[in-house]
Amino acid sequence: MDDEGLDALTGVLLLAREMRRQVHELMAEEHWAVDLGFRPPCMGVLAVVEKLQPVSQRQISDHLGLDASDVVGVLDILEAASMVERRRDPRDRRRHAVVLTERGEEAARHFAALRVKATERALADLDQEERRTLVELLDRANARWVSGCQAVSSANTGG
Repeated sequence: MDDEGLDALTGVLLLAREMRRQVHELMAEEHWAVDLGFRPPCMGVLAVVEKLQPVSQRQISDHLGLDASDVVGVLDILEAASMVERRRDPRDRRRHAVVLTERGEEAARHFAALRVKATERALADLDQEERRTLVELLDRANARWVSGCQAVSSANTGG
């Protein structure tokens, strides 16, 4: 590596890898979630549903950058665990609106704390102001691909 440090792509990929590692470690400690078949994307889906409910499956997909079929699989897991309900959207009967159940609200709050913990671990070398700056820059960089990114990302920094 030269004196200039990492290029942007490598830096983002390395940070994403570390964030994923932290989330996997924390999820593995949640035996109830493992027993229910939860995967790390369940955390993100619960966070989006909590913020935007009632929310369409398409909106969840757009907010998290997940393929629509992956969102359906995660929602199947969450629905089987009685965390979410998919209801017909009264404005458009072809679509489903996703909402949290009471159990899902509790899980979303619990996972929000784990998301903060994972972020703190991955960004341990940054102070609060640097973390806010990083999130602002990521919001701006991702704005054209992820609609509403800022609404959910602030939950990841505790801000």
